[in-house]
This record gives sequence, C-alpha cells and structure tokens, in this order.
Amino acid sequence: MPLITKLKKYRRKYKRFFWLGCVVLALLLIIPHPSQAQFVMPQGFSGQGSGYKPPEVSRYGPIEVAPVRSPVDNGFLFDVASPTVYNRQENTSQIPVEQRAQDIESKLELAIFRRDMNPDDLRVETSRLNNVVVVTVSNDDYPLPLVLASVTENDADFNGQPIDVLAEQWREKLDKEIRRGQASTTPEALEQSFKQAFQIFVALLVATAIVASIKHLISRHRQRLLNRKQAIAAEKQANSEVLEENHPDPIEVNYAAPEILGEQQWIFWQRLPQILSIDRKIGFWKFIQWLLFWVIILGWYFGLFAIFRQIPGLATLSGAILGRPLQLLMLWFFVGLTIRISHRIIELLKDNWQNTNSTSFNKFINLGDDQRRDLRISTISGAIKGMVTVVISASGLLTALIILGIPTGSVVAIGGLLALAISFGAQSLVKDLVDGFLVLAEDQYAIGDVIDVGFAAGGVENLNLRVTQLRSAGGELVTIPNSAITQVKNLTRSWSRANLSVNVAYDTDPVKAINVLRQVGEDLYNDPEWHDKMLAVPDVLGIDSLTHEGMTITIWIQTAPAQQWSVGRELRFRVRQALTENNIEIGAPRQIYAHATNTTNGATNPPFNALESAVES
Repeated sequence: MPLITKLKKYRRKYKRFFWLGCVVLALLLIIPHPSQAQFVMPQGFSGQGSGYKPPEVSRYGPIEVAPVRSPVDNGFLFDVASPTVYNRQENTSQIPVEQRAQDIESKLELAIFRRDMNPDDLRVETSRLNNVVVVTVSNDDYPLPLVLASVTENDADFNGQPIDVLAEQWREKLDKEIRRGQASTTPEALEQSFKQAFQIFVALLVATAIVASIKHLISRHRQRLLNRKQAIAAEKQANSEVLEENHPDPIEVNYAAPEILGEQQWIFWQRLPQILSIDRKIGFWKFIQWLLFWVIILGWYFGLFAIFRQIPGLATLSGAILGRPLQLLMLWFFVGLTIRISHRIIELLKDNWQNTNSTSFNKFINLGDDQRRDLRISTISGAIKGMVTVVISASGLLTALIILGIPTGSVVAIGGLLALAISFGAQSLVKDLVDGFLVLAEDQYAIGDVIDVGFAAGGVENLNLRVTQLRSAGGELVTIPNSAITQVKNLTRSWSRANLSVNVAYDTDPVKAINVLRQVGEDLYNDPEWHDKMLAVPDVLGIDSLTHEGMTITIWIQTAPAQQWSVGRELRFRVRQALTENNIEIGAPRQIYAHATNTTNGATNPPFNALESAVES
C-alpha cells in the first residue's frame, strides 16, 4: 500500500478521536469551577440583571429556595429558604439563598474531609446562638462547636414545620451524612471505591471497542456502496469520452458542445433511479453510524459521572457534569437528530411525490411529466433540506445561548443588529437567495438539465438557493451565483426539437423530394431502436426557400429531452442514403457567365449564349 494512502487512512481514523477529544475538552471547560470573579460583564449581557436568579434557585414570591447537597455523593439533603433577592448585582446586606446553601455544604465538607473526628465521640447537636437555632458539630479533639446550619423562620415557613422540629430533622440528616462521609474515607472503603471505578472504566473500554467494531463494519459496507456509485459515475465518464470521440467537430459554441451534454443528460436520467437508491442506503447507514457515535459519547459521559460518584471528593464534580454541560450535550444531540429526522421526512415526501401523480401538489408547483418531476422534486428537496438545516441550527444556537445564561432579549437584539448589518453588507447574497428561490418556484431548470446562460453552458450538476453548478462538455465545473444568471436557455426542458434543413438541386421534382424525406422520417420513427427517443413522426414542413443553390426543405423532429442531437444525426445519415438511392442531387450554387464582345483593335470574340458552372460550396 503506498505511503500516501496509508497516511490518508490513518488521518481518517484518528480524526474521529480528535473530535472526541475536542468534545471532552469543551465539556471540561464548560463545567463550572469555584473561582473569584475577575471581570463583570455589562448588565444585560451577563444575564445577571434585574430579576435574574441562578438555575438551582426556585422563587416563590418573597421567598427563594436552594438545595443543600452532600459533598460525598452530591445527593440531596434538604432545602434552605431566604428572602428573595431581586438584583444580585446590588450590594445589599441580604445574603442570597444559593450562598447560604454553599456555606452549609462547605462546612459539611470541612467536618467530613478536613477534620479527623472520631465517630465514637462525635456530637451533632442543636443549640441557640444569638437567639437563632443552629446545628453544630464537635468532639473531644475539636471541642469548639462548628456551626453547620442555622434554622430561620423562612425555613420553617417553607417546610411547614416549627423551627425546633425542623432543626431536629436537619440535625439527624447532618449527623448521618457526617458519619457516612467519614466511613467512606477509610482505607477499606477507598479501596472498594477505586475498584468499582476501575471496573466501570474497563466496561467503558470494552463497550467502546464493541461499538467501534460495529461502526467499522458499517463503514466498510458504506464504502462498498460508494464504490458502486463511483463505478456508475466512471461508466458515465467513459460514455462521455466515447461521445467526445464520436464528435471531433462539435457545434460551434465556444464553451460547450450541446449534443455531447445532451447525451450525458440522457445517461444521467437512465442512471438516476439507481443512484437515488444507493444514496438512500448510504444515508441510512450514515445515520446508524451517527447514532453509534453518540452511543460512545453518552456512554463515556455517564460513565465518567458514575466513576466520579464512586470516588470521595469528586462527587461535586459529578453534580456539575449533570448540570449545564449535559444540557448543552443533549441539545447538540437533539439538534442533530432533528435535522436528520427532517431530512428523512423530506425524503419520504419526495418518494411519495415521485410514486404518485400528486395532482393537488401540481396546483401550486408545476412538476411537469414523470421524468421531469423526478428531477424537479430532487432539486426542490435538496434546497428544502439546506433551509431546514439552517433554521434548526439557528434555533439550537439560540437555545444554547439561553442555557449559558444570556437573556433572550439580548440575543434577539444582537441578532437584529447582525441581520441589519448583513442586509447592507451582503446584498448580493440576499439577491442570490431570492433568485435561487425564483428558479425553483418557476422551474427554470433543475438538476440534470442542459442549459445555456450566455457566458457558460453545461449540465446542471448542483442547484441550491445561492449558486448553480454546471458541468461543461470539457469536464469543468462552473459555479455561477444565481443573481448573475439573467437569461437561461433550457435545451432539455420537457421535450426537444431537431431542426433539419435539406438543400436539393433546383431541377429536382419537389413532390418526389418531399415524399422521399417524409418516408425516411416515418421509417426512423417506426424503428424500435429510435421510437422511444421520438415523440412524433418527423414533420416535413415543405419548401422554405428557393435560391440559386436550389430548394431548401425543412424537417422538424420532436424528441425526448436531450435526444435531438442523436436523432438528428441518424436522420441526416438516412437522408443521405435515400437521396443517393433516388438520384436526387444535393443543392449547389449556380452562376451564369455572359459573353462580352471585345472591340479592341476592331477584333470581335466568338459569341456564346451562356456558360453554367456549378461551384461546390
């Protein structure tokens, strides 16, 4: 295997691990860590203006409530209540309820992990300090009581219990939590915790290996489908090369040979159902691979959460994992899932339109005949997919900003300013989008058509709301902004026509010539090999002109889209044979030379009446 091929293979392989590492790094950066604020954003952009409250705080009129969680496993202990703080940026003497909950958690962590308090003489008691009921902890080594929590009237009102009763309930919970935390820090407990964490880690590795193996098998199957699709494309390219060899002198157009492009479009139409079938299979397996990727991501995410819960001291980190990072991760997942489901629904609707007459839908958009309808629907569905992707992605971004704490009003204001700036700075882009929509709505052309826009011509290979991509006869891919297209000649819309003019000698019997040409057209139409490419019997219009070259007889042949060039070549070949068989001469320019008398020196040249000479043009 060449070195470059190996490098490409390993680059694709490790690219997945690179993105996986980026996801984990982003989540670690998003996880909040306790730190002192160094910079305060202006009011309105930080999300901490009037009426702001942290996500963990619940507001009930004049009372705000926050949960107190265990530093051992981040489990819920009880709720504390405080008067509502409407503006947390103002310097007031009132302590916010979330700060009060954090103080209780910090003191509980001090009692469990920082102080080696013997559980035999551990004392968790209730008492009064400055006429406030408090819960304290002490023992013989630390005789000075440590105040864990104070029980206020707001706490009693919210919990519906008298202060003394509520204080006793809190005392029992705190006593149990301290003893449980101390038991979890013993060498035996730590050994068991690390053992369970290691087992979870090994299980994650095994599950990841299994899922990665399945993804690899699916990837190989997808590659086989892609190879089939490339084989079809290679066959199309080979046919195109044969067509170019058969047309060494194409019609004089400086940018393309329309007859070659027409043959390519016919091949494209013949291969279209097979290509669409392969694309659907590739899309399905791509969706399965995407789901397996998310199985790995979510498996490691919740696996790390389980590992952190097993190790004392990391429980607070496990709580952070289930907070804002999980919301953003699930938002990312559901945005991607919604986009894919939307694309699948569009595909199902497209298949339904292609398999039915869709008469009611044709009232709004004219889809044309069956073959035209397939191309038209494929083009429209591709544009709708792009628009749906943009709308869903923008909605997901807006939701992510809200999750990060940025007020909706600020986001809408910033979005409005950006939209205003874009409307002035990207007028050409807006014009491209509008013109692209009109191209689709008016069915000016679709994917697979052969068009001429004046400065370029070719088969339409891709079409969206912004650009049109053409493949010329020479193989160049021409990308044209939709706003730059002012006039379109669609050479293959619905049906095509070959216009054949035959010049015969002036002395030919016109009735005989017309009958011969009409018989040639009927024979061609009745030929099974050419019948499907022609929509009607060739129409011999009659004599269009009489000149010194002879008589010009015009024939019109209505053909299937893109077949006018091949049918025209075959008809010319048969006309040539028929004229020879019926002794009909082709028209040629004729000139008459009159004899002039030379009177010089009294001499006179011999006179003659006329001299006819045929000059081949």
